[in-house]
Order: sequence, then C-alpha cells, then structure tokens
Amino acid sequence: MKNITLLLSLSLTLVGTAQAAVRLPATDCAKTPSDARCKFSDASSRIGKTGTGLPFKLGGFEFIGSGYVDGASNSVVVPVEFGSQDDTQGVVMRVDLATGNRSIVSGYDGEEWKGAGVAYVSDRGARGEAYDLGRVKVVRPGPGGSILALVDKGLQSRSELIKIDPNTGNRSLVWASKVFNDAAPSGPTAIRDIEAQRFNFGSNALCRGGDKTALKPSETFETDGQFAYFFLANSPSGTGIGLVKVPLSGGNCSWVSQYWPDGKSEIGAGPTINTLSPLVFASSLLGREFVAATGPNPSGNTLFAINTQTGERRTLSAKNLQTPARSKGAGEAEVGYLGTLAVGSAGIATLRGASRTEYFEPVMVNSQTGDRKMPSATGSLKDARDSGSNIVAAIPGTSKFIVAFGKALHVWDAKTGASFLLSQ
Repeated sequence: MKNITLLLSLSLTLVGTAQAAVRLPATDCAKTPSDARCKFSDASSRIGKTGTGLPFKLGGFEFIGSGYVDGASNSVVVPVEFGSQDDTQGVVMRVDLATGNRSIVSGYDGEEWKGAGVAYVSDRGARGEAYDLGRVKVVRPGPGGSILALVDKGLQSRSELIKIDPNTGNRSLVWASKVFNDAAPSGPTAIRDIEAQRFNFGSNALCRGGDKTALKPSETFETDGQFAYFFLANSPSGTGIGLVKVPLSGGNCSWVSQYWPDGKSEIGAGPTINTLSPLVFASSLLGREFVAATGPNPSGNTLFAINTQTGERRTLSAKNLQTPARSKGAGEAEVGYLGTLAVGSAGIATLRGASRTEYFEPVMVNSQTGDRKMPSATGSLKDARDSGSNIVAAIPGTSKFIVAFGKALHVWDAKTGASFLLSQ
C-alpha cells in the first residue's frame, strides 16, 4: 500500500526538538469506501487481520490507554492492559504508523514476557520480580529515548512510574506513591533497600498533604523531561487538590499548585473545582501547562490547566450547568472526561462526556477560546460502538489523532471527520 507523508513537528515536551516524516496508509474512504480499512467490525474473523503481531483483543478485558507518537520510528507507543484488575498482564506496544504492525516493547501478554523487572527476595524468602505492567494506564517519552509508563495497581495499592528500556524491554522504578508492601530485613536483596539505594526512592519521595503521607495520584501523568507531574484529588480527605511534581532522577515530591475543596488556595492562584474529590482520568501538556478534564462536577464537566512553573490555574472550557453565565467557551457539547484526551494542532480532543456514550462522539476544544464542537466522523468510526474508547495520541503538525475504539486503533482527522482503521 502506498504511503502518504506528513510533516511531524515533535513537541517541546520531548527531550530536545526534531522533525520527522510520518508515513500513514494512503487510505481515502471517500474515494474507495470498499477499502478494508474503511469499515470496522469487531467480529472475531477481523481480529489480527489489519497489521501483524499480537492483536489487542484476546478475548478478555482489554484496555488501550494514552500514548504518544514517536516520529523517529514512525510509530505510536501505547499501553495495553490484557488481564483482570490484580494480575501482571499488561504491555507497552509499538504500532507502525505505515502498516499497523504491532510489536511488544515490554511486559507480559499472558503467555510470554518481554524484558525483565528487578529481582528481590520477599519477607517470606520467596524470589520475586518487581515492576510488571499489569494495569498500565499511560506512556510518555522519557529521557534518552526511554519510555515512561504509569502503572496503577488499584485504589488500595500503589501507583508506580516505571522506566522502560526500548531496546531490551527491561523495567526499573522512577517513583511510587508508597513504599513496597514487603517487610524483608535490610539487605542487598530486600526490595525496599533496592528502591532506596538504586532508584533514590526514599521517604522524602512520598507525596504529602495535610497531616497525611503516601498520597495516591489520579491515573495519569505528564513529563517535561525533567519532572513527572501528577494530579492529586484530595484522597484521602484533608490532603488537598492540585498538581505535584517529582524529579525523574529521584527526590522530593512537591506541590506545584494546591487548593482545598472549599476553594481556599494554598499554592498557586486561579479558579478551583469545588468538589470533594474531582475525577481525573486524562491529561496532556499544552506548552508549560498540565491540561486535564474532570466531571461530572455540580457545575459540569471542566477542562482545566495548571502552569507547571507557577502553579497558576485556569479554566480552559466548561459548560456550566448550574450557572450558564460562568461557562467558559461556547458550544452545546460538554467536555469529555471519561476517555483520555490529546492536544493537537486542531485543538484538544476529548471523549466520553457521559457514561452512556457508545458511539464515537468526540468533543474538540479550542485551546485559545474554549469553544466546544462535536465534529462528525466518516469511514471506520462512523457507526462503530464502544463504551470504553480513548483518544490515544495526536499526530503533531497535523489535524489527525490516533483513536482506540472497539479494541483497535484508528486514524481520525478532526478537521475533515475522515477516519480509517490503522491496526486491529
């Protein structure tokens, strides 16, 4: 299949700047609607037929999260959760943008492991290996070509930020929300000593708020190559809402912006989301701002931004249901908050503004005015149904986005509405 070439300007959030040519399948569903990439079906006969490699859908619970486009390898890097809530099944995949071919970078797919974590001996004398990718949620580019992956083990378990070597798939720790649940005596094989000595993860790395410590962040993060940024949502109560940062080299977790559910600001200035514990599942970077969506707040779904340097907060877009005069931006559509989002040249793409959403109904937000619109989709996404869809990544320098829908990846153009199947 012929390829079209698009100019890709890599974001300044990467380590350094570069330009690369990104090649996509030359699919035009308006001209050739019979093309296999133009009609999507999740039937078992179609699984694994678009692109080679292990398919996303394996017959169990699968989740494709937020990733990024890597122009140097002409690919999109995505997190894929395969198993149930408490197992080790999860991988980071690389999908070729020209062919849709899939390859596993790191993790366990239920049958085979790629890469290794860190070996330790538990307090019961059993040998173990830390840092699997079960419940991997988000991946972002790390320093030196590495991949950073956020793994959330569940509400009562810890969150881990893991660094992956893209060549070997080996995994190491960058940061965790609390100390490892193991009480082995101090020594070279004790996991707590390994984390403190090898990864500079000591008690000062834990996030604190109020009189509590070891705070757990929302299921998303961003990085500027020096720090990782996490959103804390006043959980447990009395710890504060806002943005924290952790050095990628290890060290203190510190607040960038902090306020309380009643609107009192502790660090940083600007509007607050006055709810006890705002739900935040998705984020992106817009210049130096951490951008995230939250809902269903009493005042409506909200897209907000926090400056990672100053802690200043602002509302990017919101359809205020209680007080329409306090809405930000025009448009009848509500910001999507249940699906992941991405910042691209065409604006900020959000998805799933309500739990009942099954069709592909993205809401685009103008990053300058906050105006919201719901563009249509043609091609592979026109009639597709999936209540767990996500905006995976923007293709920088274009109006296109990578979308996870129906346990497959699609390319969608926010300006024209055209879409086609990339990989299934």
